[in-house]
Amino acid sequence: MFVHEIINGADPSHIAIEGDGEFTYGELAELVRLYRNSLYEMGIREGMKVGLYSANRPEFIFAYLAVISLGAVIIPVNNSLVDREVDYILKDGEAALLITDTDLDVSCPSVDIHDLDFRARDNRAKEAPPFPEDLTEDDVCALVYTSGTTGSPKGAMLTHKNFMSNVYQFTQPVKFGPEDKILCVLPLFHCYGLTTVLHAGLYYNSTLVILRTKSPTEIINAIVKYSVTLAIMVPPMYNLLARRGDPSLMVTVRDFISGGAPIPQPVSQAFFDRFHHPVREGYGLTEASPVVSVLPADRIKYLTVGPAIPGVETKIVTGEEGPYKPGTVGELMVRGDNVMKGYWKKPEETAKVLEPDGWLHTGDLAYMDEDRFIYIVDRLKDLIIVNGENIYPGEVEDCIYEVEGVSECAVIGHPDPLRGQAVWAYVVMKEGYPFDENKIRKYMARNIASYKIPRRFIPMDALPKNASGKILKRALRDK
Repeated sequence: MFVHEIINGADPSHIAIEGDGEFTYGELAELVRLYRNSLYEMGIREGMKVGLYSANRPEFIFAYLAVISLGAVIIPVNNSLVDREVDYILKDGEAALLITDTDLDVSCPSVDIHDLDFRARDNRAKEAPPFPEDLTEDDVCALVYTSGTTGSPKGAMLTHKNFMSNVYQFTQPVKFGPEDKILCVLPLFHCYGLTTVLHAGLYYNSTLVILRTKSPTEIINAIVKYSVTLAIMVPPMYNLLARRGDPSLMVTVRDFISGGAPIPQPVSQAFFDRFHHPVREGYGLTEASPVVSVLPADRIKYLTVGPAIPGVETKIVTGEEGPYKPGTVGELMVRGDNVMKGYWKKPEETAKVLEPDGWLHTGDLAYMDEDRFIYIVDRLKDLIIVNGENIYPGEVEDCIYEVEGVSECAVIGHPDPLRGQAVWAYVVMKEGYPFDENKIRKYMARNIASYKIPRRFIPMDALPKNASGKILKRALRDK
């Protein structure tokens, strides 16, 4: 099945979207048709790349499905990024057009999503041709940008088969149906939100309750107002609800799913104590479309992200010969139809993470127990996760290094009970330049997304290094 076909066969009178406007499946299908006609008239053709920079809104879904239905490739862009960061992704992805809800200074031609909506509803464009017959499920339909500790964003090439396989895999342990109301508070530009909410919800003809806020009060209000049955969120949201939520208002929710970052055991316990309902933690990564594992509803354990979902293989590589011994820490590896095709225009980076036999290096240290439940221990990469958002130290460090007078810097993640982690920066100034935190913050505010700016800047006379001169970040963490 192709991604844009997920709305085919739905009862046209059934509600597809609530929260931010109300649309039936019939109206959704018609608007996707009108959007694709307008985009085709604007020159979008098979294989072209189209960026999509927008908050959660119905128009995001219309545009997303329309682009893919033309045989073009969608590039969902984090709408917290600033102009320079967005432009890098668009240039790297060779985007022909950017659909945006914000005025951005980028080199790519752009169209405001509200103007596109008006243009589509005007219904003057000729009917676009059908989906190209030469495309298969193994063709790329999305470039979802991720990054490593170098700070160089990489476009994970995800195919129709990747996405749809992950929908089937994820919805074996997590059930969906037409009667379900799915909370759509996860950002749809993120692979987590795309697969577990948008793709899965529409494939099973559920109703998406779209929210643009992360306010616990508004989340609870939406759950009550629309009788939400399935809540898929990130750990900080559960932390806030565990402290402020009213149990009597959450009775319609039958399943709470957490992902995007590890959920602290005290948060899980506090949530259960308040709502008498477990949080089912999962694990994934963009390169796996993204879901790899999730806790079974009938076998809740703390500190684990559950076993691999059906259709996904996992193993722990320890470097030791012989059968795997439960409890032994090593690198977690993943294989399945959900694993990406590779990184766009980066064959060397692809070769580092994808083995010829299909095994994907996750870069995460983990172990399994006797039941093959996975326990994430640490990250081989220095990835920092704040509120479910990936922050790459190298990218933040590059921005700090651009500030006049900075000699050296190191960025690490510091444990934070509310956000999961907080970004801390250790900075060494050149001789003659005073440490000025305000100056650094002002510069970063103009050149990097606000959520990536460190919460703390610590001035240092020197950074700890090994014999070869490499900065020892672990020593900073220990410090």
